[in-house]
Amino acid sequence: MTVTLVRHDIKYAEAMHALSSMPQVRDALGLPVGKVEDTINFIKRECVDEEAGKTVPRVVLDEEGQLIGVTALMFIDHNKKSCHIGSWLGYEFWGKGYNLESKMAILDIAFFELGLERVFAGARMVNIRSQKAQEKLPFIRLGVENDFPEEHSWLEVKEKQPCVLNVFERKDFVRYRTALKKVEGVREDYVPQLLLADESEVAVREYLNDGELYEIKCGEQLAGVALLLEQSDTTVELKNIAIVPKYQGKGLGKEALRQITTVCRSQGYKTIIVGTANSSIDNIAFYQKAGFRMEAIEKDFFSNYPEPIYENGIRALDMIFFSKVL
Repeated sequence: MTVTLVRHDIKYAEAMHALSSMPQVRDALGLPVGKVEDTINFIKRECVDEEAGKTVPRVVLDEEGQLIGVTALMFIDHNKKSCHIGSWLGYEFWGKGYNLESKMAILDIAFFELGLERVFAGARMVNIRSQKAQEKLPFIRLGVENDFPEEHSWLEVKEKQPCVLNVFERKDFVRYRTALKKVEGVREDYVPQLLLADESEVAVREYLNDGELYEIKCGEQLAGVALLLEQSDTTVELKNIAIVPKYQGKGLGKEALRQITTVCRSQGYKTIIVGTANSSIDNIAFYQKAGFRMEAIEKDFFSNYPEPIYENGIRALDMIFFSKVL
């Protein structure tokens, strides 16, 4: 089962009006009886608000391109790195898994395109159906009214009635969406990703077909790669780990590293080592935050690279090795 999110367009007005006019949906949303013209005006307002950066409204289409509902990121606050989510599905599509699929699709936008850290999901106390739908989502934190009292108060003022408040947090969503998949067969297609972490194609090709190569997946998308090389019966080296730009700085590297260490431990290794350049300031901090300790320095490791590598205004010359007991 898959869904596709597309921008609002007046061509969807009749189908949207038909679905939202069903008593089950209309009552859940607290909507008055309306006309197609009201839906057209709603679509126009959504488009204007998106242009202003206030919302990211999307139409939800099923596998056949049929409109099945609406979802939106609203009240986007880039300073707080948060927003609220609103969504509904046509009655005939309830209980078929589309709620989970559409939530993942819109949260991909929130966390990986907008770079937000939290997405709040509220529901009126009287809307039991909406609460039950949220409770089924595996990556949601329920009942966070006391953790975010200002958001809760704002929501109840907006809705003019008692509400519950839940939240999607990026770290929980990333853990749910991230997975490792072992690569079998030809590895040539992964050279561009490996070069993100090792700029020398000559060096990459020397170890390209060695060890075990894993895709780092975010849902169905390729978010990165990791290559492991056995050094002994008890030690394995993380020779290369790279996250594609879209997913960098979003927590996928941290989660992938956690899963990699779990895999290595399950394979019987006692220690994992990894090397990074003296110029890679962010990587040096990243590995230490993940529990790695400095092990050794190999001076002039990068001196023989075909082209000099510079990061943060520093030339990469030495390799710093880190290790972690599994």
